[in-house]
Amino acid sequence: MSDASLLAALYLEAVLPVLPHLAAHDAPLAAALTGADVAVTLLAPGGLGCRLAVSANVATVTHAPRSGDIHLWFTTAHQVVRAFDGKGRPALALPLSGFHRLLRARRFVAAGARLETLLNTRADTHLALHAWGNLLVGIAAASVWLRRHPDGPALHSRIGSGIGTITCKDFPAPIWFDAAALTWGVGPPPGPTRVAITFGNLDVVLAELDQRLVAPAALGLGELRITGYLPLAEHLGVVMLAAGKLLKNSSESG
Repeated sequence: MSDASLLAALYLEAVLPVLPHLAAHDAPLAAALTGADVAVTLLAPGGLGCRLAVSANVATVTHAPRSGDIHLWFTTAHQVVRAFDGKGRPALALPLSGFHRLLRARRFVAAGARLETLLNTRADTHLALHAWGNLLVGIAAASVWLRRHPDGPALHSRIGSGIGTITCKDFPAPIWFDAAALTWGVGPPPGPTRVAITFGNLDVVLAELDQRLVAPAALGLGELRITGYLPLAEHLGVVMLAAGKLLKNSSESG
């Protein structure tokens, strides 16, 4: 898989799926999504795609298109990247069906702008959602990387299996990930936990996101706690760093 295809997969399968979780806790994002029921399936070469739907003002993101959706076809992975990297560049997406309902989908533009604000800025009013949302993207991106990167299967076999959790007292909900199934979510984990990562406060989370955290010091001070199978957390951190670097470089490059 090319870098462009992997990056497109990260936007469609890691960044967009975080939107409903943030909308459940952010009034401006929820308001941007409010309106008549609508569903848009985004498709790209290589089997890439996702379905963003709003029903009864509740957003969901899945990977199974349905008849009756607005279907938009991106001709290349590069066009997906242009649409989602936040640089405001035009991107070509061809409406394959449902184009008469495109006006209903216009509010997704405002929702995308709010999602970008939550993930990329650190205003006090949404700092907790910023930190939580970026960790969600990181976990989701690691899952995509392990599924789609050429080196993913080999690393996945070394990571092994087990469910992990990431918590912080300031988060709206715990985050969980299943290393074997490469799935993730929020709330109670779907099974026994093999490793639990607990951040003491948002400052520690932000330091981790900025790669400024000195883990031994944070562990010694009690600002970070990791209980259970430590290698699972370490391997996951390496993959999150690789996937996050790809997304960061995309948004910052010219």
